[in-house]
Amino acid sequence: MTGALARTFRSCTTAAVLVLAACSGSDSSPLGISIIDPSKTNNLDAAELAPAAEYLRAATSQGLVRLDSLGNIVPALAERWIVTADGLSYIFRLRNARWENGDTVTSEHVAAALRRRLEIERRTAIGADTTEVRDIRAMTGRVIEIRLLAPQPELLRILTLPELGIRRNGRGTGPLVANRQQYWTLLSDRVDDAVSPDSRRAVRPLQVRTENAARAIARFSMGETSVVLGGKFQHLPYLSAGAVPDNAVRADPVIGLFGLLVINGQGFLSDPANREVVALAIDRDALMNPLGLRGWQTMTRIVPSGLDRYAPLVSDRWTGLTLDERRERARGQVARWLQDQEKLPELRIAMPPGPGSRLVFGRLKRDLAMVGITGVMVGAKEKADLRLIDEVAHYRQPSWFLNQLSCVVRPVCDEAGDVLLAQAKRMSDPAARAQKMAEAEVSITTSNIFIPLGAPVRFSLVSGNVPGFAITADGWHALPDMVVIPR
Repeated sequence: MTGALARTFRSCTTAAVLVLAACSGSDSSPLGISIIDPSKTNNLDAAELAPAAEYLRAATSQGLVRLDSLGNIVPALAERWIVTADGLSYIFRLRNARWENGDTVTSEHVAAALRRRLEIERRTAIGADTTEVRDIRAMTGRVIEIRLLAPQPELLRILTLPELGIRRNGRGTGPLVANRQQYWTLLSDRVDDAVSPDSRRAVRPLQVRTENAARAIARFSMGETSVVLGGKFQHLPYLSAGAVPDNAVRADPVIGLFGLLVINGQGFLSDPANREVVALAIDRDALMNPLGLRGWQTMTRIVPSGLDRYAPLVSDRWTGLTLDERRERARGQVARWLQDQEKLPELRIAMPPGPGSRLVFGRLKRDLAMVGITGVMVGAKEKADLRLIDEVAHYRQPSWFLNQLSCVVRPVCDEAGDVLLAQAKRMSDPAARAQKMAEAEVSITTSNIFIPLGAPVRFSLVSGNVPGFAITADGWHALPDMVVIPR
């Protein structure tokens, strides 16, 4: 019996370990889930949520709508909705729901909570995604309207974000209830009095741990949990160290921003031509080789190709140059900069913690050295010149990618591109909006404030068949769907 099969066997026969879960689809014992997150606390009301806080808030504080296990938009607090023909008004009818203290959820509660949350998010990427929102108002006891200055076709998907889950006095409306234990959080299905006992679904609780990647993957390897969520590129080396079988790794086909963000616009990086030096030097095709990642999609542009109803004005960059020619061009720019300087440039690059980061940085450092730049790796929150950002797109439109780099969100930005982006978002004609968005992309691209490297990496670990888990295009795995036991 192989080690993997032995672990599976033990997980289904060791009665003392109740967290093991999901050895069969009808098992009602707790399903053990580890969420990779090194954060010490889970602040569900922070402006930018840590990974575990995202999952816990989404599970216990649903929004007007939510994502199901397949990534589809489904009703949550709102039982139905309509969008006016001009796209400027979204009207939601709330279902009968109660807060934890028994009070009825009203449209006034929801409107006030959503307004407060958007104010908190005003200086974040979510705030950039919702600049079109003009007003949120309660129309009757169970109807809420969101009015827009201009159409935002992706508003429903934005409203599914955990940050926009509705909370009042630090509490939500489910669909799950959290019971914090010493070492984990127990999530159980919240009983809905509006549903008759005969039609209620069969459920099991979720035993959710928040822990670092090494511990989460080791726990999975020993059969103590059935699911690990939140795997990223920097965690990949732990898989071989933990002897995780290939068939347990579920990779999500996500898109987003994965690259180096300029956060210090002084010195060498004050000039867009110098920032391009960094982009020219990197061998993207070899960047992930130390991680054994096959088929990784490299990128030289901000907005990926193939997005629906979008005709970009930017193509892949430097396609007419070989890597050696790109580096020769970069070395020439560094030489010009050195005419007025005393020493070669040194760039501090902030990387997330993890062995994969160290391996990837080793490649980056080598590539930069070949054009005369010294790279120094620093921690993710330390003072730096460049920071590796690794964000999955919440929706697949150019506005998401450009919003991430807007002046509202980033300390170093392209003001001309920001103006074009703001103009695009105020246009009601889809074709004109897309054209102006493409112009904004050209401006932001040539400013070189962001150096694209490739697509983000997201993976989960799943032991056998876990009902309610599915591979998704946005890397999100809804916990409420994992409590359901198939009949």
